[in-house]
Amino acid sequence: MALTTVPDPSYMTWEKWQETVVGFNPELGNQLFWQGMRWDEFARRLTLIEPKTPRPEFFKGDWRKWAAAVKLVFAV
Repeated sequence: MALTTVPDPSYMTWEKWQETVVGFNPELGNQLFWQGMRWDEFARRLTLIEPKTPRPEFFKGDWRKWAAAVKLVFAV
C-alpha cells in the first residue's frame, strides 16, 4: 500500500495532520487504529504497513520533520 495523499505538516497540529492522512488514505483507519495515538507510535505502526516510511527515531521527537519526510517519500 502506498499513501496517495500526504499533506504538508507546516501549519497543522499533529491531530489534524493525522486525521487528514487517514482521511485521504482510508485503508489506514482499519489498520492503524489511529485516533488519539501519539505521533511516534503512529509512525512505528505505519512502518509496518508501508516499509519505506521513514523511521521516527531518526527525527529527534519532531513530528513535523518526520511528517515532511513522509510527504517526500510518498510524493507522486
